Amino acid sequence: MEAFVAIGRIQKPRGVRGEVFLLPLTDYPERFEGLTEVLLERPDGVRVSLRIEAVRAYGKRLGIKFRGFETPEAVGRLKGSVLLVCREAVYPLPEDTFYVFEVVGLKVETEAGEAVGKVVDVLSFPANDVYVVDRDGEEVLLPAVRDLIQVDLAGGRVVVRDLEGLL
Repeated sequence: MEAFVAIGRIQKPRGVRGEVFLLPLTDYPERFEGLTEVLLERPDGVRVSLRIEAVRAYGKRLGIKFRGFETPEAVGRLKGSVLLVCREAVYPLPEDTFYVFEVVGLKVETEAGEAVGKVVDVLSFPANDVYVVDRDGEEVLLPAVRDLIQVDLAGGRVVVRDLEGLL
């Protein structure tokens, strides 16, 4: 089964021609430029493929127009739905940066190879992200900074420096 990533959430209708506000769930809203088709997942879990006619910026939100939706009432039924793209179609990131979905689930170990646990969540803060690691039922918070953490996606692991008091 192909894996998908949410890139936006449908909000309320905008105007009278079937456009709807979209809250981007990405740090790269420019990824919507040139996007012609998405998979829409309704709140009830049903997925449908939609063609995009136009996308416009309105501050931090976007206005999006789907083919076949010509009235506010028609597009209003999509409220709360999310737009999905397959993992392979995500916006490329700079080197040494990762999507949350890539990090969650990775095993965590020390440089010496000692098992620490598994990443279960990523918290975003202004200074840096923090990896939430499940260590046998205990929650450990690790700052995601290059001096302490090395992400090895190919190896399916996060390697953490074994600093005094960190673990």
